[in-house]
Amino acid sequence: MIRVVIPGEPHAQKRHRTRVIGKHAQAYDHPDSRSWKGAAQVHMLVAMDGRPPLSGPLRLVIYAFFALPKSKHRKRVPVREAWSVKNKDADNLAKAVMDAGNGVLWGDDRQVCNLHVTKRTAAQGEAARMLVSVVELEALDE
Repeated sequence: MIRVVIPGEPHAQKRHRTRVIGKHAQAYDHPDSRSWKGAAQVHMLVAMDGRPPLSGPLRLVIYAFFALPKSKHRKRVPVREAWSVKNKDADNLAKAVMDAGNGVLWGDDRQVCNLHVTKRTAAQGEAARMLVSVVELEALDE
């Protein structure tokens, strides 16, 4: 099992941008997404500790903890974790993590056969972050 902690506000994959050069259209990644993926890959490389990318079927579990809004902070009774329904889409969070893991955690994100994404608002005093776990799945008997 590989565990990665990516500090900071969870990032969702943004739509690709398109530009025309001459007579050809060219798609490119949004600069915010490209920047976040680069930072996430640094944490993934540290977690891999020099091991090669995983091969074979994988289970990917993502916990996205969003920062508690300032308006929700309380002085006497701290606010605990809660489900996050107003923040980014779970599928776009997964896309960002899966794209960042290509070539670092796994060869290609097509290897992810089982995906679980949980969105939470962090408890009062806790930092925003993403927790990523990758587990190699055993081959199914045929």
